[in-house]
Amino acid sequence: MIERIDELFADNGLLSKHISGYTSRTQQLEMARQVGEALTHGDILIAEAGTGTGKTFAYLAPAMLSGQKVFISTGTKNLQDQLFNKDLPKLREVLSVPLKTALLKGRSNYLCHHRLELAESEPGQQYHQHTLQTLREWSGKTTTGDLSETDLLEENSPLWPKVTSTVDNCLGQQCPQYDECFIVEARRKAQEADIVVVNHHLLMSDMALKSSGQGEVLPDADAYIIDEAHQLPAIASQFLGHRVSSHQIQELSRDSIREMEAEATDMNDIRTAAEQLDNRLHQFNLSLGEHEQRVPWQPVLEKSQDIIEKLDTLLESLEKLEIQLDAASERGRGLEQCHQRCQDLIERLSIFQQNEQTDLVLWLDNRSSSFILHATQQEVSQYFQAWIKDKPQAWVFTSATLTVAGKFNNFTHQLGLEDPVTASWQSPFDYGKQSLLYMPSIPVEPSNPNYNSHVAEVAKSVIEHSQGRIFLLFTSYKAMHEVAEALKESDYPVLVQGSGAKTQLLEEFRSHGNAILLGTNSFWEGVDVRGEALSCVLIDKIPFASPGDPVLEARINDLKERGGNPFRTIQIPAAVIQLKQGIGRLIRDTHDSGVLVLCDPRFLSKPYGKVFMRSLPPMPISQNIEDVETFLPDVFDNH
Repeated sequence: MIERIDELFADNGLLSKHISGYTSRTQQLEMARQVGEALTHGDILIAEAGTGTGKTFAYLAPAMLSGQKVFISTGTKNLQDQLFNKDLPKLREVLSVPLKTALLKGRSNYLCHHRLELAESEPGQQYHQHTLQTLREWSGKTTTGDLSETDLLEENSPLWPKVTSTVDNCLGQQCPQYDECFIVEARRKAQEADIVVVNHHLLMSDMALKSSGQGEVLPDADAYIIDEAHQLPAIASQFLGHRVSSHQIQELSRDSIREMEAEATDMNDIRTAAEQLDNRLHQFNLSLGEHEQRVPWQPVLEKSQDIIEKLDTLLESLEKLEIQLDAASERGRGLEQCHQRCQDLIERLSIFQQNEQTDLVLWLDNRSSSFILHATQQEVSQYFQAWIKDKPQAWVFTSATLTVAGKFNNFTHQLGLEDPVTASWQSPFDYGKQSLLYMPSIPVEPSNPNYNSHVAEVAKSVIEHSQGRIFLLFTSYKAMHEVAEALKESDYPVLVQGSGAKTQLLEEFRSHGNAILLGTNSFWEGVDVRGEALSCVLIDKIPFASPGDPVLEARINDLKERGGNPFRTIQIPAAVIQLKQGIGRLIRDTHDSGVLVLCDPRFLSKPYGKVFMRSLPPMPISQNIEDVETFLPDVFDNH
């Protein structure tokens, strides 16, 4: 395989006309060789590959040449679609390798024939009849049922959960439309394919199911390649715990009544119990208040006897419904399934009633009219370690941001990876010529109430020279909105996260060519704007995660109790990775140039600032706005 890889990635090799001009052939070849070796010998490889190294082809080609069944997992569904619809077909054409590929997503992405039928017959759907009818017509034309192929439903549409299935409400083989099921067909193709493209959420869902002994989502494979691997630990922690939402309980009530009406009309006690459950849920919801917050659960219980009482009555109502469903479960698959769901909800909700120490972090995500109760694992390393030992195949973890100050220790520790092979290729871009790091002198620290007004003044002075063409990346919505308010009279178009869909805002930013875009977390990574439209990235402060985050707070307290240093061990490494992602928005190819603005004075004033500075690309540094003024006209002249 290595000889074939050499042929492909040589300057005049088969891939030469398909590789974009900004890719480093040498680095790409080195990475492809490393991936090929890992696949051949069943190694664990951690490969950091900076922007421009061409890592996608560097792992895809060895995977396709290996003759193995390989799962490739991506951080987002958009990247998943790009790999499957663009990159894989291009490589398959070049390689002329006879292999089957498949795309597999979580079940909430696929239209469910049975749920669509139920939604069509549900009372009160007159406002959605046209959409439901159009979905019905589309269901007869699509070969995949993947809702991302159509724009019939917005992502936040109330119809989405009504026309897709969950693990809870899927009827499985007893579904009357099982033979036409889009998920069954997608999984069948994945079973038969050589290369299967999944996403981290689906991969971690599979790990959680297998860890709990409840089955599996994915078939076995010979190798796993994890792209955007820096996201994996956080996603894994979501799936290795439990959650109970108001939506799940509402759905159980509604489905119980519907199944009773279909299969056991003489058992009206089910309706009575379900309606009482709805009432108790509403009361519990009210007791939590309307204030949107993410807080540890124990303090919530301790300060409110009313919440404790309402939780107890909610559980009692679930138990009463469970008794009725138990008696009815033999009447049909739908009632049997509602009974199983009810038992599961009782078991999970009981965790939040207990006052016992567990290794789970219990916390509340409260919305204005709904809630989610989470029981999250503090650490995932032991679970991931056990999972990998159970799958002694090749594992390749890759991302542009895996090291902190040049070391992989933080990533390997988070996933419990033992003795991996590690390799790092820095971005081939010439940051010394293509970029300038501007570090303005802000006289106050970020904790000062006037800090955001100083950031706004820095932004105005930079925008004057950049003529718009800037991303302003923030660590909080509050800071973003304060600076947005200060910039509202700008001569350039101002786009603010939340005023439209992310893809729409990015499209507007590109088309304006001189816009100002303000965003928080979701704009720090996975955003690719090349050329003169983006000539400057400003970051308001070091992206430390909020210490008020319940899971982070628990991890910090646990490490403190064990005598560790959570700031150095947890908070700094996470902030370095986030910062590197934000900086990665600036230079996207060999023709890009731009200014990075780091406003936070702590980069230079605090000892830990050195860790961040060592993790930056080799950029020339200035504290003079005149250097920005001099640098940016050259950027525009070169385009």
